[in-house]
Amino acid sequence: MPVLTVFYIKLIINLGLTLGIFWTVKRSDLFSKWQQDNERLIFGLGFVLLRLIPWIGIFLIINEDPRGDIPFFFYKAEAAKAGGFVYRDFWSYHAPLYAYIISLPVWIWHNARAIVLFMVLMESGILWLTYQTYKKRIPNALQLAIIYYLLPAGFMYILVDGQEEVWFWGAALLIWRYTLKKTVDYEVGVGLLYALALLTIKVTFIFLLPALLISVKKPVKMLLVMAAIGLPAVGFLYWQIGDLFLMPIQHTEQLMTPNLFSITRPFVEIMFPIDEKKSTLINWFGLLFTVFIPAFIAFKGRHKHVNEVLPGIFIACFVCMMIFQASAMGAYVIAYLMAVLFEIIDIRKTAHVLILLALNWLTVVQPFIWVYIKQPAYKSLGMFENPSFLFEYVLQILNVLCFFWVLRETYRKVAVSGKPALI
Repeated sequence: MPVLTVFYIKLIINLGLTLGIFWTVKRSDLFSKWQQDNERLIFGLGFVLLRLIPWIGIFLIINEDPRGDIPFFFYKAEAAKAGGFVYRDFWSYHAPLYAYIISLPVWIWHNARAIVLFMVLMESGILWLTYQTYKKRIPNALQLAIIYYLLPAGFMYILVDGQEEVWFWGAALLIWRYTLKKTVDYEVGVGLLYALALLTIKVTFIFLLPALLISVKKPVKMLLVMAAIGLPAVGFLYWQIGDLFLMPIQHTEQLMTPNLFSITRPFVEIMFPIDEKKSTLINWFGLLFTVFIPAFIAFKGRHKHVNEVLPGIFIACFVCMMIFQASAMGAYVIAYLMAVLFEIIDIRKTAHVLILLALNWLTVVQPFIWVYIKQPAYKSLGMFENPSFLFEYVLQILNVLCFFWVLRETYRKVAVSGKPALI
């Protein structure tokens, strides 16, 4: 199927999903009743109608080939299944255990489509655990769970492209649930879970660590537990493959969109010409803000228990990554989208719903247009004489503004008060 045709189909699906969100938002009374009496049935129907049936339609009936990163994931899963050693026998930009985890469905069905289904199941498992965590805290948790299933970004990036970034929230959720159950002397458990997450997903999960260390009562104890797990793992990898285990760090060298650098680049280039082949320094500069701002937010909320601020500092960390890292791209929004919906968004406020929808539409539409117009790097203002470039650039600006809105609301939730602020 031609790429442009696929894009038009995505737009139609997005429109249908958006109409579904408007209906769901208006039926709070109905979902409140269902949450009391039929939560498993409604959640299960949401999964079947909005994930399983579309997966069957796309990959079994229409017989579309998986897109996005799935072909690369399948390559890694095949190599892991064959007994290959990560980084030495096959390329991977993930943590060392990741390839072996995604090889599990390939043992059952040796097909890339199995990995997409695995990602969908993982996402739904994380959503169910999120719902179970929030239903004791907010009365409309089931309604939010169905809204999440309807969000265009999650639908496209996970169901269609098989992205795994929602696992970041899954790892943070496990840590958060542990601190909810064990409110004192939780550092050993938190350190253990965090170390396992670093060995499982991506090295970028380390961005959360400084803010988390500020929030816990005994940060040294937590670090010692992490070191007890991490140092032997690193030592084993170095013994087996030398410094090849540093391969995931190389993935941060490519400049992507949308982020603060991509929208300010036309002005930056006037004073400092950028060599894209030597862009690592730009990401290191962005890393300072990615780490410092969530740490500052955690410091402002240090009087609260870690289980009160952990979802907020998680959101702040990954939205800052998308704002300040020049290698960040739109797909990363699914890392914190679920957390934003349950933690920040108040569906009783029209502005919140509209910004949530704008964030989803922009992170689906903008990356396609950018790729379709040959991934331009806006090095001069003169490039905007091309209407296509100007249109895509405006989409980037709007997208980054949505990121800043999320960051502002998160700051208010963690550092200013215990409730989401009005826009």
